[in-house]
Amino acid sequence: ICDFFFLVSSPLVFASWPRYRELWERRSEALSSFTSQDFLDLQVLYQLIWFDPLLLQEDGDLRRLHEKGRNYREEDKTLVSEMTMRVFRGILPQYRKLLAEGQIEVTFSPFYHPILPLLVDTSLAQDSGKAALVTGVRYAFPQDAREQIRRGREYAREVWGQELCGMWPSEGSVSEEVLWMAQEEGVRWVATGEEVLFRSLQQGRGEDGKAPEALYRPHCLRKDGREIVVLFRDRVLSDAIGFEYHRLSPQDAVEDFVRRLWYIRKSLPQGRDYVVNVILDGENAWEYYRNNGLPFLTGLYEALSEERELVTTTPSKYLQEHQGMSVLERLLPGSWIFGNFSSWIGHPEKNWAWEQLFEVRREFEKVKDRLSPSVRERAYELILQAEGSDWFWWLGEDHPSPQKNIFAAYFLGLLEEVRDLLRAGRGSEEQCTRGTS
Repeated sequence: ICDFFFLVSSPLVFASWPRYRELWERRSEALSSFTSQDFLDLQVLYQLIWFDPLLLQEDGDLRRLHEKGRNYREEDKTLVSEMTMRVFRGILPQYRKLLAEGQIEVTFSPFYHPILPLLVDTSLAQDSGKAALVTGVRYAFPQDAREQIRRGREYAREVWGQELCGMWPSEGSVSEEVLWMAQEEGVRWVATGEEVLFRSLQQGRGEDGKAPEALYRPHCLRKDGREIVVLFRDRVLSDAIGFEYHRLSPQDAVEDFVRRLWYIRKSLPQGRDYVVNVILDGENAWEYYRNNGLPFLTGLYEALSEERELVTTTPSKYLQEHQGMSVLERLLPGSWIFGNFSSWIGHPEKNWAWEQLFEVRREFEKVKDRLSPSVRERAYELILQAEGSDWFWWLGEDHPSPQKNIFAAYFLGLLEEVRDLLRAGRGSEEQCTRGTS
């Protein structure tokens, strides 16, 4: 409880939940001085603070628990857990409704959130724009990248009941090899960061921050009669929502966003349409906004609805209505974070993790055909899990976290389970060989 129930980062939490702040300020002495009531209050409050403020007002049970503020009972803890599950159960139906009405487009990502280009070949990190001390081993299993794409798309089909056209590759990580894999698996478009485009075109923002016209057009790769579209994120506009606007009043933030859109529109040659891609982590920003960002988002949608020349759309709808496409001669490898892969490879700790993964993956490749189908399937599943990006993200010095050792332990646990399966599989094979000799 003490390790996980104090994990908050927004100061707004303390202003809205004084009892939680009281407990948070005493967290260093929790094990020695917290009463049973303190621990119970902590458990209930930590669940309550993640509910949307609008839901806390509209739902009678949640409003009562919010107003109570302290001295909770076990029944309250049970109730808030039940309410949490009720909210979870309502999320997918609501998104399905919006999808059916054409209000949103849904994308999928590779199944276990790997950095796909690094599965294809870790040496691509050397081509991603920032010199990095790449790991001493060469992790190159493109079949895993394809499998992660395939599983992500199949799962999305099960959830949404339809094929999805777009893929957001984990952390916007792309390379030409990855894009052609995605195209072969049925993906029509992908998105990534503007830095990848600028490096590929050898362009960039000017000293005034103005982006080149190329950022506001869809691009495509073409080869042997095939095509896949790439959309590039406007970093400045997207990051304004993610990191800046929570400091402004909702009205000022909305006005600034619309003003920036008009600045972009007027700076571009007239006579054609352009597309501004606003892409950000959908969950990270809102805890820093008052009322979970609802006043800002409501104001923004209202303001955009009143504009005639600024039209909101989805990627697939835009591509259906606009046939003109700029052809990229090349697409350099990179991600939406600094345009490179340094968040996942290059630091000695990150490289160590790749080396551990490589040793297990190589051993699996050697013996997989001698394993039983069930053991082979389970071992490969664990390897795909260990290829996820977050194991590498939290290592090194660039993303400090009190949970770093926990992530490392889980990662090593996955690899050790694979080793156990391979040892058991080889043992069974040896027994079978001796028995038939």
